[in-house]
Amino acid sequence: MPLSPNSWTVVRATWLTQKPHRNSAIVAAWSLFILVLLATFFLRDWGSLASLMSSNADQVFQKHEWWRLWSSLFAHGDTGHLVSNSLLFFVFAYFLYGYFGFWVFPLVTLLSGGLVQALSLLTYPPHVNLIGMSGVVYWMGGFWLILYLNLDQQRTITQRWLRVLGVSFGIFMPTSAFDPQVSYRAHAIGFLVGALMAAVYYFVHRQEFKKALKTETLIEDEGEVKTPEDSPLYDA
Repeated sequence: MPLSPNSWTVVRATWLTQKPHRNSAIVAAWSLFILVLLATFFLRDWGSLASLMSSNADQVFQKHEWWRLWSSLFAHGDTGHLVSNSLLFFVFAYFLYGYFGFWVFPLVTLLSGGLVQALSLLTYPPHVNLIGMSGVVYWMGGFWLILYLNLDQQRTITQRWLRVLGVSFGIFMPTSAFDPQVSYRAHAIGFLVGALMAAVYYFVHRQEFKKALKTETLIEDEGEVKTPEDSPLYDA
């Protein structure tokens, strides 16, 4: 039924207005614990494992030591590097598991971490070592922001874009002086791969997301806002 000139539709519920999974904080905390534990193995070289955890293009692509694509994610050069990754890792782990489940985090996230590491190594000389979770954190950020952009229909598209751009520039853009020890290209690759994978994920699951969208029609009648009795709340 077409809306009258004095009526409008408001969004009452979306996929993101649902409560995150009740175990989200536990999953995020345990994931962070594993990250810190394995990083400590590298930093202290417990069991002489540090030499097995880093990665470079020669080790991975010439010697076929593929496990390094994932072991190097947990290796960190110092505690400052680890701490800087830990906060965002926990936050995005909470949201990705909470709203999209185990398949997105940790499964697809971890698999994508190896992909980001491989793509990053291809841009470096063969013996340049690459370590750290930064590429994965940027992947998580890109993945979350693109899904947020599509799913938060309670706000206008302009409002959503402003939020996404604000977070992107406020958190993910480098603000300090150039640091030669930081792989900015791994950050960029991680963010772009995460954003592209999120777009594909949204397209595949768009009907499921649409079912969570609830809208309501309001009619202004003689100064009062009323809800049509025959359809107070309906799926979009």
